[in-house]
Amino acid sequence: MDEVIPEVARAEVMRRLVAIERVHGARVLLAVESGSRAWGFHSPDSDFDARFIYVRPEDDYLSLVQPRDVIETPIEGLFDVNGWDLGKALRLMMTGNSVVHEWLASPIVYRKNLAFVEALAPISRAWRSAYADVHHYHGLLSTQRSRHIAGRVEINLKKYFYVVRPALALHWLRERADAPPMDLPSLLDGVSLPDHVAEALEVLREAKRRASEFGNGPPIPILDAYIDEQAAWGMKAKGRPPKPDPALVELSNELFRAAVRGELG
Repeated sequence: MDEVIPEVARAEVMRRLVAIERVHGARVLLAVESGSRAWGFHSPDSDFDARFIYVRPEDDYLSLVQPRDVIETPIEGLFDVNGWDLGKALRLMMTGNSVVHEWLASPIVYRKNLAFVEALAPISRAWRSAYADVHHYHGLLSTQRSRHIAGRVEINLKKYFYVVRPALALHWLRERADAPPMDLPSLLDGVSLPDHVAEALEVLREAKRRASEFGNGPPIPILDAYIDEQAAWGMKAKGRPPKPDPALVELSNELFRAAVRGELG
């Protein structure tokens, strides 16, 4: 991954994580790349989108006025480094949010508390559901399509990737029982993509690999039709959220308490 995350950039992210711990009194348990560099369609000047899960000292959780459950740092140059408190991450996971699942699947890891990740991973898998995954990727597709493609006669072509990735994830969920991977190459390897769609997408991928900005252009009907097909399936397949399993809620509570107490290393 050195060509994706140059050593100087990795060192800068690590420096920022240490500074965040010092300023906020937090412990970073997991930090990963969660942007185009992890998704497999970065360009030479893509941002470094580092995301992390952290815990604060136990007394912070026992205070009458608690700090925010996110740590946000200013975007400086290409570096965007932000994180979620473990409590927030677990609560969102319990309501069907799939973001943490994606972070655990990131191919680019900046820092990892191994004991924590080994404890979190099975709980994350247990919280996953067809509803959660379909709901997540359908919502992501709809938001990105509305923001970047729908109704436009000229499109920033790189934005197609932000819509195609959740479309491919929905396609994966249609064909397979397991959770979709985070990155575009793995998604492409795991679905039966029609030849004309694969060819149109490869032309776009090659153009992005060769240029920082490859400009605007008209809509690409082949990709639009594919995106629409996956969106229509996702709308029908979302279903209803499952009821939380009390035993799984308690396992999540135990993980949170252990992490806050520093019992996971």
